[in-house]
Amino acid sequence: MQDVSSSKYVQEVEILRQRFATLPAATQRLDGIHRNIMRLAQGKLPQRLPNLILPEAVLVEWALAQPQQDFTQSAAEFQRLDRCLQDYRGFLQDEFGFWGQITQAAAAAIARLPGKRYLEVMAGNGYLSYGLRQFKQQVYATDSLGWVAENETGKQQLTPIEQLDALAAYRKYRYQIDYVLMVWSPDGVPIDWQLLQLMRQDTPQIPLLCIGERNGCTNSAAFWQHAYFQQNEQVATLNSYFPTLDLVQEQLFWIR
Repeated sequence: MQDVSSSKYVQEVEILRQRFATLPAATQRLDGIHRNIMRLAQGKLPQRLPNLILPEAVLVEWALAQPQQDFTQSAAEFQRLDRCLQDYRGFLQDEFGFWGQITQAAAAAIARLPGKRYLEVMAGNGYLSYGLRQFKQQVYATDSLGWVAENETGKQQLTPIEQLDALAAYRKYRYQIDYVLMVWSPDGVPIDWQLLQLMRQDTPQIPLLCIGERNGCTNSAAFWQHAYFQQNEQVATLNSYFPTLDLVQEQLFWIR
């Protein structure tokens, strides 16, 4: 188990949990954040959280409940809480190399798709592959491991990862899979578009399931520009397991 109890962020979560103990909107989120950090430290997938963006009405509720404080002081405390909630995603990225919001429920939903054979490219620490393997799916988890020198991506593998870049991995496993998975492909790096072109040439029947932010903080501009997005009830169901968490509009995209 990874010891995160002494990290400044975890300590801040615990301090704010005490300070906002009478505000349910805060305690629900802070408790969920703390629980998920402990789960990841134990090598488990996190659970779903509510939207971490607190509405202004919650600030008003908090301020009115603090008669001994003026509104400016209450607002400053509330901003500290808001900053802590918004730092959650970044903390998971820095501490665990956890990028896409892959929960246990999301992995279970993907595992219910027809077909049991997956190739995950750019798998990082393998959170999605780990989740699918927990549900007895056949997963080829691969990554170039090129980010190991820069951050935690690839250093804390939850499941065995084969060292292959996305194109080499696809060429090796293309005839043994039903789906290609890609979670948080790096922003601006065109290997995603190169992979999609290769898939269209060789196995156009295999979909690429991409988890990220369209025209945002993941993937290359060329990829989003040329992707063909499939929209149906199945995709909508999968995306119900990727609710809005913060300012990042993360979704699952079914692409050909």
